[in-house]
Amino acid sequence: MTDTDGWSFTVDEDGMVFVGAPFGVPENVRLAVETVLIPFGDSAAAVEGYLREWRRMAEEFGDDYSLATTSAQVRRVGPDEIELEDMYGQFEDCRMSAHEFERMLGQLVDFLTPLQGP
Repeated sequence: MTDTDGWSFTVDEDGMVFVGAPFGVPENVRLAVETVLIPFGDSAAAVEGYLREWRRMAEEFGDDYSLATTSAQVRRVGPDEIELEDMYGQFEDCRMSAHEFERMLGQLVDFLTPLQGP
């Protein structure tokens, strides 16, 4: 688990990541984030690659781009706002801070890295 004011994570025996959101984050947003992360499993490298591409696209396209995983789409809709878009009826489309999204991805990398082993 991560710190109490941040996002928290657990991994089951199959490598699936479960997400705990900071206080005040709606359950639908937590579920949306968890859904986005499904394809990464417990791979810190996969999350790092996504975060790197997310930041590269921000530099190239500013506030108008999207980067999907196989389970959900994340669309930048403003300077500090993203929309998490459902692809398979798993959650209601919702918005969150782009900064918070990037912070969550960084916290997930920090959580997963020690689990990768030698």
